Amino acid sequence: MIAPIRLSHLCELIQLTLQDQFVQQQFWVMADISNHSYYSQRGFHYFDLVETEEKTNRSRGSIIAKLSGVAWREGATRIRAFERETGQVFGNDLQVLVQVSVDFHSVYGLKLTLLDIDARFTLGLLEQKKQATIRTLMKEYPDYVWELDGQLQSFNQELYLPPVVQRIAVISSKTAAGYEDFLHSLENNPFGYGFEIHPFYASVQGENNATELATAIDLIKKRASAQEQDYDAVILIRGGGAATDLLIFDQLEVAAAIAACPFPVFTGIGHQKNETIADLVAHTSFKTPTKVAEFIIERNRGFETGLLQAHQLVKQLAKQVLSDESALLQQARLTISTQAKDLLYQQKQTLRNAAIVVRKQPMVYIENSLLLLKQIETKLAGSTRQLLKTKEKDLEHLLRLFRLASPEKMLARGFALVKLNGQTVADATGIKVGDELQILFAGTTINALVQQKTPYHGDPFNI
Repeated sequence: MIAPIRLSHLCELIQLTLQDQFVQQQFWVMADISNHSYYSQRGFHYFDLVETEEKTNRSRGSIIAKLSGVAWREGATRIRAFERETGQVFGNDLQVLVQVSVDFHSVYGLKLTLLDIDARFTLGLLEQKKQATIRTLMKEYPDYVWELDGQLQSFNQELYLPPVVQRIAVISSKTAAGYEDFLHSLENNPFGYGFEIHPFYASVQGENNATELATAIDLIKKRASAQEQDYDAVILIRGGGAATDLLIFDQLEVAAAIAACPFPVFTGIGHQKNETIADLVAHTSFKTPTKVAEFIIERNRGFETGLLQAHQLVKQLAKQVLSDESALLQQARLTISTQAKDLLYQQKQTLRNAAIVVRKQPMVYIENSLLLLKQIETKLAGSTRQLLKTKEKDLEHLLRLFRLASPEKMLARGFALVKLNGQTVADATGIKVGDELQILFAGTTINALVQQKTPYHGDPFNI
């Protein structure tokens, strides 16, 4: 059996062995930070460097290697430079590439002393993860996220933003300072605008809270549908913090929920450098919650200013129209007055002329009438003389006819008148045998007794 030794002696052996093996050697090591603590009075960092199996389904794999680490004054200076360059706070769950030396202490054991940290490595990992998420987003949600001319586009960016933003859904944690800043800016705006704020509380940091944040966006859609009233905008805000705190906004669930949201989404998550995927797919992104509030107030102010300008323009146009119409009325008044005077003068002249004509017309009419009467008298006299002559000729002709048809002329031509009982008869039907007849010839009357009455069928005028 080997003789026992003191523990301190063993520690010295280990320390000497390690010094011989790792003296003045430095290693660049890739690992995750865990169990981090910072002592501000001295400015020292204590942490563990761990390596795990590949993560699956958002769960951390089992640890396959772990060593304690420390950053003294020089290492702490390099960490501060790393934080300024990356915007990341050195702390738990951060994957880093660090330069370390191997040290052993008989009391504190084996430790790795941080000498330097590569900011580009951490930024590159985050960017690689971010680009992978963007590719997955475009592949799984092509209707809501796509690329155009090298720029990421989304359905949410194409939504119409009302000119006045008043009904607002706000997603934030209850204790976020950014949320208070946002509300304070809206409520104390210098123009007295009122807003209808609907808060939806959710955790806005930590990768593992992505599902909760996406669920809050879905709840907003359900609330709007139930109330049958859309939101003018959805505001996603937080109050700043480390870049690692913003990793939730690079998660697939959150980006997909924002891109597909039916209401314009504004992000104000308190970062000053790189944009998150949430910023890239949101309708509009801002650096801080206060900037979001300022934009909303300015937009509403722009609408009010436009209304006031339109009102002023309408007033000016109305005044101009009234002025123009007044001038036209004045011109019309002058024109009507002048035309009325001219028309009155013309009518007076017409009346004067008519009066002259009227005064002269009766004499002319009388003269014309007298002349016409004389013409009628002359024509009537001539017509009367002609008619009298014509009638005289007609009377003479009738007189001749009457004379020729007189009984004396008829008797003189050989005709005779037969009378029976003093009455002239022209038909022998009423004469009987034994009647005494008077036969009148020209200048002679004969009394005759009818002895015989015989029908005669000859032609008495054929002599």
